[in-house]
Amino acid sequence: MSDLYIQDSHLSIDEVIEKIKEAVPNNKFGILHSYDIKQTLENKGYELAEKCHVFEICNPKVAKDILDKDMSLATVLPCRISVYTQDGVTKVGLALPSKHISQLSDADGLSALVNPVETSLINIVDQSIA
Repeated sequence: MSDLYIQDSHLSIDEVIEKIKEAVPNNKFGILHSYDIKQTLENKGYELAEKCHVFEICNPKVAKDILDKDMSLATVLPCRISVYTQDGVTKVGLALPSKHISQLSDADGLSALVNPVETSLINIVDQSIA
C-alpha cells in the first residue's frame, strides 16, 4: 500500500475546498490553517502551473495523546490534506499517518491512536470529492 491516499474528483478545486471545510468539523477535526500554495509562490515570483491548497487540520485531544507518548512526533503534526490540480484533474490527498508515525516512533499504543485518525482523514477526503 502506498504511503499516500489520493483521490480524483469531478468537482472543481473551489467546490472541493468548500466540501473540506464542511467535512473537517463533521469528523471532529478543526482547520488550523489553509495555504494557497500557488498564490504564495506567485507572491514570491514563482509561477506554478497547477492550483494547490493545503489544509492543516487537528483533533486537539488526539494530538495531545500522541505528543504525550512521543514529543518528537510534533514534527509531523498537524495533519495535512492537499487539494490540487494535475493535468486538469482535481485531486485530494494526504500522507497516511500510520505509515509515517510507525517509521518515526515505536512508542507503545500509538497505533491505537493513529488508526482512527487515519480513518477520519480518509473519510474527510472521500466526503470532499463527490
